[in-house]
Amino acid sequence: MNKNNYSRLVIFDIDGTLVHCGPTPRRVFKQALLEVFGTAGPIDGWVFDGKTDPQIVRELMTEAGVEHNRETVERALNIYVTGLQTELPKAPDRAVYPGVRALLEELVKQSVLLGLLTGNIKKGARAKLESLDLWEYFAFGAFADDSAVRKELADIAVQRAFELSGQKFTGKQIVIIGDTEHDTKCGRHLGVKAIGVGTGRSSAAELLEQGADFAFADFSDHQEVARTILL
Repeated sequence: MNKNNYSRLVIFDIDGTLVHCGPTPRRVFKQALLEVFGTAGPIDGWVFDGKTDPQIVRELMTEAGVEHNRETVERALNIYVTGLQTELPKAPDRAVYPGVRALLEELVKQSVLLGLLTGNIKKGARAKLESLDLWEYFAFGAFADDSAVRKELADIAVQRAFELSGQKFTGKQIVIIGDTEHDTKCGRHLGVKAIGVGTGRSSAAELLEQGADFAFADFSDHQEVARTILL
């Protein structure tokens, strides 16, 4: 790709921001843990938000008092991905949030480079987005395979954008978009614009209180969201 070809770098979270996958991911996650460890620990009430997939496995097994290592964690996650690939395409309660597809189309028209920053491992992220025909919008991503630390994932995402495009993105050229304060913190870490969306656990007002520069209830008015991104 040609250098300086993009107007912005926009990096999206996945779950609660772009898509809702219903209970299927947690159910197949639980099945994978049961298969590998014989227990899923206190998974039913466990908060996944802002955490990486390997981190969640380790936390649950620690709570359950079960020994685990890198190999067993990876085995469980591989089983989880297989479950996602099998179950998600037929899950009736998965959905793209309002305005998301139209927003992505508009950003592509505006020469925006689109990426992902997520606690999902890459194969899990792909399974979720492919089940809703969104994967192809994103040229690259930073995933849980890359680091267990979300702020490090932010740095990795920006570096990958440079490697892909040959363009060095800084300051207002970069926008982080997500549904939790963890996404906002990534924006603060990079010193860039952070936009919140209230389609997850937090409302738009709460995301503003947590430090987002802008926040929307959802992306229904995709043109207004696009204008805010391009400010």
